[in-house]
Amino acid sequence: MNKPLIGLNPYYFKYSDAMWNGSKERYFTAIWEAGGIPVTLHYPNQDDSINEIAQAIDGLLLVGGPDLPNDIYNGNHPELLDSDVMGPKREKFDRNIFLAMYNLRKPMLAICVGMQHISVIRGGTLYEDLNEQLDGSINHGEFNGEYAHHKIKLEKNSLIHKVVGGDNLEIISTHHQGIRTLGSGLKPVSWSNDGLIEAIEDTKIPDAFLAVQWHPEFMLDDEDQMNLFKWLVLESLSKSQSTNP
Repeated sequence: MNKPLIGLNPYYFKYSDAMWNGSKERYFTAIWEAGGIPVTLHYPNQDDSINEIAQAIDGLLLVGGPDLPNDIYNGNHPELLDSDVMGPKREKFDRNIFLAMYNLRKPMLAICVGMQHISVIRGGTLYEDLNEQLDGSINHGEFNGEYAHHKIKLEKNSLIHKVVGGDNLEIISTHHQGIRTLGSGLKPVSWSNDGLIEAIEDTKIPDAFLAVQWHPEFMLDDEDQMNLFKWLVLESLSKSQSTNP
């Protein structure tokens, strides 16, 4: 079996006197174990290169990351944001590569802020801090901090239910933000006990992407969680072969 090429959007950070692009090893491990070839993408020098990048890969993993800047969803409380906020280069790249892959009908798996970003791109808003703004919020952990273990329920008539199986999952999360109002053309398909949306799907193209709030890359010994990455790899391979028989 040929292995599909799965792109990973990069972290962009300063180290010493230079700016670096990179991806966490867990994401690479997940794609390798699912049968794909992971590659870290890089921000293009020209905007029109986004389509070339999207055409060169078979699927996309939108990885987790820091808080989204709240001005892109008309947030009113910047004081509630983490000290680490996504920079404009990554926000622009993530937005454009998602749109390019969607237009090409290539599969995507979005994790944590990746799911939040899809909703924001479609006009949705976020809780800037769950503990402050979501009544009855459970512990969802912290970005680059405490992990939280909690249960979620899945919508039976959904792609994610078909992929992972079962009505309930025990998951790991590390975030303090979440979807407040869902963007257009999206539907919620999973929730935590406090009502927070934990997974979304596209209403127009049901298999366009899987998007989850939790971190399946922390649970690679769990078959249900590995099935998310296997779905991405197998869908990417299938669509690549149908396009290039």
